[in-house]
Amino acid sequence: MRCRCVAVAVAWSSAALAEPVVIDAPAPEVLVRSETHFRLYQRALAPGPNGALVTEETAAPIVEYVSLTAHDLDGPGQKRSLDVELDVWGSATFGEAGAGRRMDGDVQNANVRYRNGPGWLRLGRQHVAGGAARYARFDGVAGGAALPLGLGADAYAGLTVLPRWAARPGYHQLGSAADSLWRDPAAFPEPRRAEHWLAGGRIHYDSPRLDVGASVHEQREAGGLAYRNLGADARYDPSQKVTVGGTAVLELDARRMADGRLWAHYTPLLALELEAEVLHAEPALFLSRQSVLGVFSTDAYEEAGGSFRAKLWRQLTLTGSGFVQVHSRADLGQRSELGARITPGHTDRTVLLLSVARVDASENGYVSMRNAWRQRIQLDLHATLEAYHYRYDEPIAGYDTSSVYAGTVEWLLSRHLSALWGASYARTPYAAADAQTQVRLRYASGGVR
Repeated sequence: MRCRCVAVAVAWSSAALAEPVVIDAPAPEVLVRSETHFRLYQRALAPGPNGALVTEETAAPIVEYVSLTAHDLDGPGQKRSLDVELDVWGSATFGEAGAGRRMDGDVQNANVRYRNGPGWLRLGRQHVAGGAARYARFDGVAGGAALPLGLGADAYAGLTVLPRWAARPGYHQLGSAADSLWRDPAAFPEPRRAEHWLAGGRIHYDSPRLDVGASVHEQREAGGLAYRNLGADARYDPSQKVTVGGTAVLELDARRMADGRLWAHYTPLLALELEAEVLHAEPALFLSRQSVLGVFSTDAYEEAGGSFRAKLWRQLTLTGSGFVQVHSRADLGQRSELGARITPGHTDRTVLLLSVARVDASENGYVSMRNAWRQRIQLDLHATLEAYHYRYDEPIAGYDTSSVYAGTVEWLLSRHLSALWGASYARTPYAAADAQTQVRLRYASGGVR
């Protein structure tokens, strides 16, 4: 695979006070951001069956991202009670678009939240994630309230967001049995929106030393069950040096645990942090119940191990981790890593990151070396350089090594404007050569970060 890519990105944001400052109340804030990416690339995919040549494609896509957020606006009967969120994107492709669309776009979020006392209500396009829920966007309603004695409750319901502007001929939900059997995409009926919905909620107790929560999430696809999960989470601080916690997600339809973990964090000294973790996971249970891929996914496995972070001197910090996996087929695996962060001198003008890692899996393993360097050349000029090397125990597609190199130079032209140029080169089992470069201009009225 060969790829040459040139990109330019422009970001712009502004903030303004919508009302005079009110005593004992936060001032309204409106923030608008716009980011435009201009790209030019030429690509040729890996050879097809029997070494058949693939025609190169040259394309110049333009992608525009626009977001608007407003906080503490005056609402009906209540000052500083409204929050507004809007995120949209659109693209146009010039040249050879290949299988993609010339014009594309989507609405990521578009909602209004109303707050009154301990309660809140959000209407519109939004997303849910965490606890029993996987990440999902939906058009609907969400709300919650802080109850007495540290208790609280949240709930949501709505129609799942389906690809519309981004729909392509032959598009199908990952693993859908029906879609996989269709040979004529045009003959496949449009999905019925009312058959794709989700609902769920969470109750919780929060205090300075103890947080406990329980959640439920159900999601339907094409009228059939996709997910029905029960989640639980907890965190407890028995002392200032020790924190313990755990999370669990139970797939109610299969009556099996999709993910469960227990962890403990210990800080015996200010310069030393220790952490231990035990995990059980069954990745197949995170797939939709409508997916045929569930029977082909990774088996369940258990993992146990720990990590540490030790600041030996101001200029040197060591990190390390080690974990052992036991798969349902009785296969053993392990992963371990040792790293260092070095900052020569008395400032962070120069930062070096070095690490070496080893991974053993049931079918293959590798050793990796990762190195990064960041240099502040001047107060307004920074540079980075990264190098990653991997050596496989068994060759992959005839390659027993992979290498990736990347670098950037960033110049702060003013408080509001910065320019960055970056480039990368990779040689992997899936790309004999992959070279890319990007130029980005970013403007922010509130100051570039």
